[in-house]
Amino acid sequence: MNKTEIIQAIYNVLNEHMMIPQIDAFSESARLNQDLYLDSVLVLELILALETELGLDIPDEALTQDDFDTVTSLADFLLSKTGQSQIVSDAGIEATTNQAPEEFEDIKVHCFVSCVCDMLKPNPQVDHRPFYFGVWDAEVVVNAQHQIDYHSDSLNHDNFRHWFKALYSVDIEPWYDATKSKDANLNTLISLLENKPAEQRIMVMIDMYRLPERENKFNQNPFPHYVMLETTEDPDEWLMLDPDFRWEGRLAKDKILHAIASPAVAGGYRFDSRQIQPTRDEAIRDYFLDSLIPDHNPMTDAVRAVVAYHHQHNQFTQLPDALKQLPVLAIRKYAYEHGLAYFYLALGYDLEAEQDNEFEDLCVIIEQLVESYKLVQYRAMKLAKADTFGDQEQQLLDEIQTILDEQDAREFQVKNRLAELFNDWHQQSFGHPVSTGTNQPEAVPA
Repeated sequence: MNKTEIIQAIYNVLNEHMMIPQIDAFSESARLNQDLYLDSVLVLELILALETELGLDIPDEALTQDDFDTVTSLADFLLSKTGQSQIVSDAGIEATTNQAPEEFEDIKVHCFVSCVCDMLKPNPQVDHRPFYFGVWDAEVVVNAQHQIDYHSDSLNHDNFRHWFKALYSVDIEPWYDATKSKDANLNTLISLLENKPAEQRIMVMIDMYRLPERENKFNQNPFPHYVMLETTEDPDEWLMLDPDFRWEGRLAKDKILHAIASPAVAGGYRFDSRQIQPTRDEAIRDYFLDSLIPDHNPMTDAVRAVVAYHHQHNQFTQLPDALKQLPVLAIRKYAYEHGLAYFYLALGYDLEAEQDNEFEDLCVIIEQLVESYKLVQYRAMKLAKADTFGDQEQQLLDEIQTILDEQDAREFQVKNRLAELFNDWHQQSFGHPVSTGTNQPEAVPA
């Protein structure tokens, strides 16, 4: 099998099996995410179909890497699984199978938190990193359909607002009034933007799906997401600041209003940099202790509960949809990096002193924690395709449980070290240690 045949197989799966709407954008250089609008779940679906059609065995480590960012890099990767070390393109030019793929856009962590922290970063009096303490174990909703749901009407940001005030003395005030019509709220937004002082930030929830001009990694429909807005000298254009995706630029005002008018979104806040005050160590201590859950990991617990329910009720065909939004939530675990960095720096560590230091090692574990949820999703997709439940399906279930156990071990390892650093910082700041209730098993299975 050559590269041209593999590319044709990719096209056939996308066109005939997955029937993606953006098939006209298909080419060798097409990017799976930005051009073909495949989120990480759809990429896994594509890989599963190709694994079956091409008779390949895709290893787990491949599923947790971005070896397939474009059609051609995916074809190169699949060709390498056939035992060939080089490929020849249609133009007859040799290329290795280890071409470095073009990276996805910067990943998000938590849009609300990213927006409010963006205001803090230029201020030398404060450090934004402690505010991420509340992200790594933020609430994970399992809805009435036993699906993981990253955006739920039951969620609010009151806890974040409380701690932002406690840490930085800044009020995050809601301007969006759920008792009023969408048009009334849009008029409020326009008035706020046209009359706000330079130091004030206006945040609003938009439906990113209604802004195809803005590339994003997840391509959810709908995709609720917080951004900040500013007016420009052009009355028909607004400036959009999206700290979570590290993007800012001008967009047509009417297109932004269309994204805000989506019935799937509702919310907005304002806050002012003039209120920022230096953070007290007591507030950092209290927020950390409030945020760290030492004896369990809510996200992995939620995945385990969802899998158990669908197993108990023999609803494996619905399991992939039940876990579909997991990638949007999994990236919250990158918040651990902010917590680790804060305490390392506060204790006087030089994070760049050597290439292979402890901080970098922990970041690798965090990366594995984020990416390994894909392995659960991939096995869920395989379970969904089974006509009956037999030994092979039981093996897939057992593998899921093993992966979730490994996820717990990884996260406890990070939490335990984070708690140790916090204790060292607490000893330095207050003259005595404090109990965090950690010391869960640390060993990560090989």
